[in-house]
Amino acid sequence: MVVPQLILLGIAAVGGYFFFVGGRELYTVFHILRNDPVPIRTLDGYTGPVEIEGTAVTDDEYGTVRSPLTGTDCLAYTYEVQELRSSGKNSNWETLDEGMGGVNFLVDDTTDRVRVDPEGADIRLDSHSVTVPPGTELPESLARYVAASDAVDEQDRTLDLVVTELAVGNKQRFIERRLDPGEHVYVYGLARRGPAAEWGSNRVDAVVGTGAGTPVFVISDTDERGTAWRIARKGLLRAGLGFAVVAFAALFAVGLFA
Repeated sequence: MVVPQLILLGIAAVGGYFFFVGGRELYTVFHILRNDPVPIRTLDGYTGPVEIEGTAVTDDEYGTVRSPLTGTDCLAYTYEVQELRSSGKNSNWETLDEGMGGVNFLVDDTTDRVRVDPEGADIRLDSHSVTVPPGTELPESLARYVAASDAVDEQDRTLDLVVTELAVGNKQRFIERRLDPGEHVYVYGLARRGPAAEWGSNRVDAVVGTGAGTPVFVISDTDERGTAWRIARKGLLRAGLGFAVVAFAALFAVGLFA
């Protein structure tokens, strides 16, 4: 009976993990929806958790950062490169490389501006993806990325069959999420005292970022409710899947040991 017990414990552990991850995302949703965004002008001298919305603007002191896949100058990004791997009749997308980056930027809500430090943020941005079949020449920006990457190889090999050429390799998917200057942005984070703004500047003396005073730090390119729903969808799916797996393991255990 030891083997079935170990299997059930393994299944329950997997279910518990999904339930925990989903619950953590729903916890983030709770904090997002419990308050409303505030005018940025009220942040001058304020410290503590805060929600703001407005337009993402380049901070002249920090400029922009270039996204690795499309080479676009932006304020923050995440990226993921996947490859379709097959085993028998089963296929799945395997992540080869992923990452994120960003620079300090400003949020402008027409009342004032405040600096945001994106380090450590949970970045939730709209995705732009390109799927490339094997044997296909990559767009120039993606070709540069692959040439500089140790994790991703270009799937451009062909097999000469005399009468034709057969493309060999795997399908690849390049996913990039960016916050571009001029886009709408929502931020939930911790406001703290920042460097003094220049005389006549419309920037408040604060910086919004991560910290021990707030349980979450989120940057999104939609509004408050759109951000909450974007996170809640995955949270509900993962929590529901985890609960179902744990319930299945419990019911199976009852039948096994009854």
